[in-house]
Amino acid sequence: MLRSARAERKTLTEIAEQELRQAIARGSFRPGSQLPTEAELCQMLGVSRTVVREALRVLEEDGLVTRRHGVGTFVRDHQIIKNLNFNFGITEMIESAGLTSGTSFLAIQREPADQEKAEQLRVALGTPLVTIERVRTADGRPVVYSLDTLAESLLQRAGLDPQRLLTQSIYNLLQTTLGQIIEYGIARLLPVTAPDGVAEKLLLPPNAPTLYIVQTDYSPDDKPLVYSREYHLPDAFDFIVWRRGPTRLQGSRGEAAQ
Repeated sequence: MLRSARAERKTLTEIAEQELRQAIARGSFRPGSQLPTEAELCQMLGVSRTVVREALRVLEEDGLVTRRHGVGTFVRDHQIIKNLNFNFGITEMIESAGLTSGTSFLAIQREPADQEKAEQLRVALGTPLVTIERVRTADGRPVVYSLDTLAESLLQRAGLDPQRLLTQSIYNLLQTTLGQIIEYGIARLLPVTAPDGVAEKLLLPPNAPTLYIVQTDYSPDDKPLVYSREYHLPDAFDFIVWRRGPTRLQGSRGEAAQ
C-alpha cells in the first residue's frame, strides 16, 4: 500500500510521485490497470489534489501512466521504460514494466585499475577494483549485458554476498549495506555493434545493434562510486529523454511584443 507523503522531508509532490512510481514497480498497480481516483489517491497519500495531479503529470511525462480524459489514469502496458532523466537501476526498470527481473549470468572479476577506470573512479593506477559482470533478464529473456566497476575496498566494507547480485541492483545494495546513495550519474549513449561475447550472452546474431550506455555514478559529495558499461537490446526498451526548450532567440516575436 501507499505511505503518507507527509512522512518524508521532501516536497509533497516528489514523495507522492515516488510512492506511486514504487507501487507500480512493486506490481501493486499492474500494467494496463487503472489507478485509484484522484480523490482516493489524495486520501491514501495524505496530500491535496493539486499535489496528486502534479505527481501524475510527472509519471505521464515519464511514460509510466496514461491519462484518459473523463475515464481515469492507467498504468501503461508497454515495453520496459528506460527514462534517462532518472537514475534507476535495471532491476527497477524491468519491474516497473510488470516483468520479472532476473540474472542469467554473474561473474565477479578483480583487476587493477587501468587508465580508463582510474580516471572515471578518480583512483590511482593499479588500485584494486572489482567488476561485476551480469546478464539481466526480463521474464527470462536476456535484455542487458552490464559491467559495473567499483573500488574493491568499497565492497569489502559492505561485506557483499554475491548471491544478492542475482536479484538486486548495485544502487540498492550500496544504499542498504553502506548507506551510500547515488545522487546522480553522467552517461554517454552510443549505438554500437555488440561484441561477439556480448552478442552470445544476449542471444543475438553476429553484428546485431545495441545501445551502449557508459555511465559514472556519484555520491552526494561528488565522489565517483560506480563506473558502468551496459549493452541494451534496443527492441526491449523504450528510451525516454525529457528535453527543455528550444531556447528563445533575441528579437523573437514574443520579446518584440513586450
